[in-house]
Order: sequence, then structure tokens, then C-alpha cells
Amino acid sequence: MDRQQVEYVERENAFLREQLHALTDQIETVKQDVLEEGAKHIRGKENTVQKMKELEREIRQAKANTDKWKQEAMKEKQRVEELTSQVERLQGVVNRAKSIPFAGKLVTKLEQECKPS
Repeated sequence: MDRQQVEYVERENAFLREQLHALTDQIETVKQDVLEEGAKHIRGKENTVQKMKELEREIRQAKANTDKWKQEAMKEKQRVEELTSQVERLQGVVNRAKSIPFAGKLVTKLEQECKPS
């Protein structure tokens, strides 16, 4: 090989080395971009999973509250039924008292006094 050919090969070699470095840099940049996008995607999935766990926790709490409120409502319903039963029983006593001549007048008078004006 003569000197011109050697210089040409050296220049070509240097050019190819530069091209190789440029391509290596581009590959590294693309690799970083892909890794960053993958990390974002994973973080997004992790956030979604976390939100789902929080929602599940809220749902469990809501169910527990619902059960508690149902129990309270049942107790209140039972209390209302008991009070209604007592009112009916007392109303029966009042009605029987009204059937007694003197007591009936007294009960009627008491009822009138208790009524709001």
C-alpha cells in the first residue's frame, strides 16, 4: 500500500470511528429514554395499585359503617316498636278508665288540660 492509500484508510477509519461513537451515543440516549419511559410506566402502575388499595380500604370502611348503621337502625326500630306498644297499652288503660263513670270524667279533664292550646 502506498502512502495515499494508508492515509485514505486512516481517514476512513477515523470517520467510521466517529460514526460508531455517534451511533453508540444515540443508542445510549434511546436506551435511557426507554428506561425512563419504562420507569414512568411502572410508577404509574404502582400509583394505580396504591389508589386501588386505598379505594378497597374505603370500601371496607363504608361496609363496616353500613353494618353499624343498620344495627343502629334496627335498635331504633325496635325501640319505636316498644314505645308504640307501650302507648297502645296505656291508651287501652285510658280507654278502660274512661268507661268508669267518675274516672272517665277525670281522664277527659286531664286530656283537655294536656292538649296544647
